[in-house]
Amino acid sequence: MILRPDLVLLPLDDDAVVFSEAAQRLVGLNATAAFIFAALQAGQPSATVAQSLVDSGRARGHEAPHWVNDTIDALATHGMLADGLVAATPPAAPTIGAGRVAVPPFAPAAVVAERRYRLLGTTMLIRFGHLAQRRLVDAVIGHLAIGDGPPPEHVMDIQGEVFDLNQIRSHIYLDGAAIGHAQRLSFLGPRVKAALWLSAVNAHDFLMFIHAGVVGTDRGCILLPAAPGSGKSSLTMALTHRGYRYYSDEVALIETHGFRVPPVPLAICVKHTGWDLMARYCPEIMTLPVHRREDRKVVRYIPPPVAAAGYPRACVNHIIFPKYVAGAENNLKPMPRAVALGRLMDQCMALRRRLDRDIAVELVLWIAGISCHELIFSSLDAAGELIGRELAQSPNSIRQYR
Repeated sequence: MILRPDLVLLPLDDDAVVFSEAAQRLVGLNATAAFIFAALQAGQPSATVAQSLVDSGRARGHEAPHWVNDTIDALATHGMLADGLVAATPPAAPTIGAGRVAVPPFAPAAVVAERRYRLLGTTMLIRFGHLAQRRLVDAVIGHLAIGDGPPPEHVMDIQGEVFDLNQIRSHIYLDGAAIGHAQRLSFLGPRVKAALWLSAVNAHDFLMFIHAGVVGTDRGCILLPAAPGSGKSSLTMALTHRGYRYYSDEVALIETHGFRVPPVPLAICVKHTGWDLMARYCPEIMTLPVHRREDRKVVRYIPPPVAAAGYPRACVNHIIFPKYVAGAENNLKPMPRAVALGRLMDQCMALRRRLDRDIAVELVLWIAGISCHELIFSSLDAAGELIGRELAQSPNSIRQYR
């Protein structure tokens, strides 16, 4: 077993983070795992490292070999071994594609309506071939509509053909290139939303694109990184209802300079299984149009608060990893920052630039001043109470990075 030669061990609190520029990975290690890593990096055999754990009082005799093997397995999973596979790294930027359905080449067609939409400083002019298309699109991104202004950065054409008397099959073009297809009107809004926010994100100067909800106060913001199905969007909605500023329910852009987070005020996407729950915070949800995403999930979109687009970039003061577990006891517990940084990177969907040692050091310094927690919840009200209590007593609520 040989470690990659480029690995760097960066201390963080009582733990550490291992960085590999070749693998583009940051992996959090607790104090014992960091001890094991340092010994392996020094060239000690696994058996010698296990004995060192016993001699130093860090582990019992029967535990030590397992702890060494577990650490090696974790490093291997993240591509940290010289003779192992390198773990997949996030793409440089999210991509827009035409999907599996062939779309005819773009040709000018009649336009019955057009409207401008703005997100993250990017303006897109959308030209509609049918009024019904605009209605479904506005149900998803209408809150981002603006009046006339400078020329838009992008032009989207949505053309269509009528079938079954009142249904429209739409072809979507961005700057003259085919990017998507909606076989029915119910599929159109999510596809247009995706094209708008991907265009805006790719034009923005970010370091990391994190899959996370984001809410804020006048002192900073809270990241809620989580995989789909963790209750992230519901929690974001509930916190917004409690008075937190709404930044996004799915996108956290960590900017290159200052590691601040701008608002990405997309409509809150609620799957059909959550409509009854979200009716507590948005009673009109059952009257909103029904959409179908590309993954075939049936959803509705709740427009964010009107003020959301005007919130300032915010420093991250708290990172909370939420997970909904039906019937579980509601619990917010501190998480080691080294572990939190590793889990944050697991939710990194894209990197604007390649990570190097200097950036890795900056990230470790950044998270060293952030309160990190794991939240297990079965009640949105209880989760909100726990988060509010934590913010009220946390000195990090007034911290500014750099």
